[in-house]
Amino acid sequence: MLKKILKWLPAIFVAACNFYLSSQEHLEHMPGFWNADKVVHFFCFSGFSFWVSFACGIKSYKKTWLPTLIIGLWAITDEIHQSFTPGRESSALDWLADTTGAFLGAVIFVFFTTKILPKFLKKE
Repeated sequence: MLKKILKWLPAIFVAACNFYLSSQEHLEHMPGFWNADKVVHFFCFSGFSFWVSFACGIKSYKKTWLPTLIIGLWAITDEIHQSFTPGRESSALDWLADTTGAFLGAVIFVFFTTKILPKFLKKE
């Protein structure tokens, strides 16, 4: 039981960081190119999904829908939260970047755990 709870700690940490950053009126050191926020959303939520995939114990590409759904729902609440934060706004395109990133994060997790990690753990 404790092991299952501990597996969620990285995802909870990322969720807490996300909530904190979404509560800020302005973020320093953001890239300055066009639609940079969408790229930041994509990669941040990709990492978030990687840790949710770890916590859920995802072992196949067929199961990547679960972390994608969890992160997609979290992203909706994040966009609602931002709509109440002064200086911030809610965006369906941000949600799309979040959810697309979530799918990529889950796929990367499965690839890492099924293709890369076994090569390092293989005894010769």
